[in-house]
Amino acid sequence: MKKFLNNLLKIAITIFLFWWLSRSVDGSELLAYFASIPLWIILTIFGLSLLNVGGQAARFLYSVHLLMPPFTFKQGLIAHFSGFAFRLALPASIGEVGKTFLLPGDNKTRIYTFLIDAFYSTGAMFFFFGISTFLLFPRMWYMLGFCLIFFVFFWIYRLLVNTTGFKKHIPEHVPYFKFGVANISFTIFTFITYISQYWFLMKEFGINWIEQAKVCFFILGIGSIPFSIAGMGFRENAAQYSLGLYGVPAEAAVGAALFIFSMNVLLPALVGVILLTFFSDIKLRDIKKMIKKQEEKRQRPESE
Repeated sequence: MKKFLNNLLKIAITIFLFWWLSRSVDGSELLAYFASIPLWIILTIFGLSLLNVGGQAARFLYSVHLLMPPFTFKQGLIAHFSGFAFRLALPASIGEVGKTFLLPGDNKTRIYTFLIDAFYSTGAMFFFFGISTFLLFPRMWYMLGFCLIFFVFFWIYRLLVNTTGFKKHIPEHVPYFKFGVANISFTIFTFITYISQYWFLMKEFGINWIEQAKVCFFILGIGSIPFSIAGMGFRENAAQYSLGLYGVPAEAAVGAALFIFSMNVLLPALVGVILLTFFSDIKLRDIKKMIKKQEEKRQRPESE
């Protein structure tokens, strides 16, 4: 019931955010913007999307390669693309962590691998988010605090390891340095492709690549607020506000955000649904059962 209400709240917030956008974005003008995008730019954005998704795949597969049992290329491919589908279809439930359940291993290793993978990539995003927000809005100097998120998370991690039973959930021989260098490198590569997507769409407004990078990290940071479905609504409002500083019309800003989101998330999610439905040996219902059993096992000692 709690998960149902949480999902319902996210849907309501997403609808509200898009309603809020509709007050300043004309629907016919938005459609006209989509129709005005040249074919060569559409193909370029699609090509950059392939690089973006490929970079995320390389990061994820290298991470699970370091910590989890051997898996086949087919298993890794299905797991990666299924993560996009889980992110959209199962907010606040299985979410993207569900993709690790499509790979061999125990639940402890699966969840830990996902968490440490998210730690490096999210930490890198928030580092640039803090700097970019300060450069866009100098009065918000306190946003530089996001640059310290790596140290905060690491301190919390060390505190959990040294003062609680969290250590028993950590796999042996975790190659933190190798993991971090590879993860951050792949993450930065995906940032470059993401910024370039916006840059191609915003070239007509005279925004150079560096300025576009500041805007993109601001959009990424706001879009990571976990109160809507996959950041929808927050992302588009952030694009409208930040790109408006450079004279970009609301329809173009929101249209660019929706178009890039469709290329980077919706299309891979569709591929994930197809792979999960027709090619995966493990189905969504199997993942739900595994997680439910794990939750029941964890709650049983407390009830006894």
